[in-house]
Amino acid sequence: MADWSGVMYGFYTDMSLELVLAALTEKAARLGFQSQQECIRGEEFILFYKDEGMLKAHLEQGYNLGATGEGCFGVEAKPAALNGIATLFEFEGDSDFEPYDINLRFNRIFYYVLVLPDSVDESDFCRRIHTMFSETLMD
Repeated sequence: MADWSGVMYGFYTDMSLELVLAALTEKAARLGFQSQQECIRGEEFILFYKDEGMLKAHLEQGYNLGATGEGCFGVEAKPAALNGIATLFEFEGDSDFEPYDINLRFNRIFYYVLVLPDSVDESDFCRRIHTMFSETLMD
């Protein structure tokens, strides 16, 4: 296996592991991806790949974009507590508040890490997968 690779994007949401992973697996299947899922110590790991060649390249090279501009992507997911401070700021011009810090206290929330082969700023494929994942969290 290659050294660690991939670009990680973290998300906290109240959407359950079962709902998110089932919806994501269905959406990925419509794009021609199959998946392998494992549960280790209460954390879910799911890897998406189109075919055995893509999976083999991933196992040998880590997360990478193939000649088609696509590659494997993965999701790590677990239940979590969130106790922290966040700074609110305007996002995409759609806010009705002034920037300030807030305290966050959640006893039961879910944490997801989307792992892509490249940055969403550098790859159209990665941008599309990131958008698909983000939309899944809003469904």
